[in-house]
Amino acid sequence: MKRIFRSPEEIPVQADVKTIFLAGSIEMDKAVNWQLYCEEQLKEKYILFNPRRTEWDSSWSQTIENPNFKEQVSWELNALEKADIIIMYFAENTMSPISLLEFGLYAQSKKMKVVVEEDFWRKGNIDIVCERYRVEQFKTLNELIQNLLD
Repeated sequence: MKRIFRSPEEIPVQADVKTIFLAGSIEMDKAVNWQLYCEEQLKEKYILFNPRRTEWDSSWSQTIENPNFKEQVSWELNALEKADIIIMYFAENTMSPISLLEFGLYAQSKKMKVVVEEDFWRKGNIDIVCERYRVEQFKTLNELIQNLLD
């Protein structure tokens, strides 16, 4: 059975295995490829939805009229909705505006697990939202992964 789905691959309708969406910092590759690390660690136990597209073209206009861009955003929204768990990772050297948007959309979903690095520019906001809505937070990605494997 296929365990890793990347944008724009078709997402399975139903699975007997729990699914995880890998949300968080990408920011035109300013962030390290933490999603690949998650794939390696979690693929035996979970089905993973990875939005980091292998053939992304940064020259694409980010408008609804651009079919490639629209396909990407639609894929991410579908995967977020279908996922049982959302890993949300905020890297310190990024602004991550889309991750912040997705964090806001799913903060009350009860399916999010968050890592926010100490020097992320809006860590305080994330900490307060996590406290308010009882979103599970972890200090490191390794700690979060261990939680998922236990």
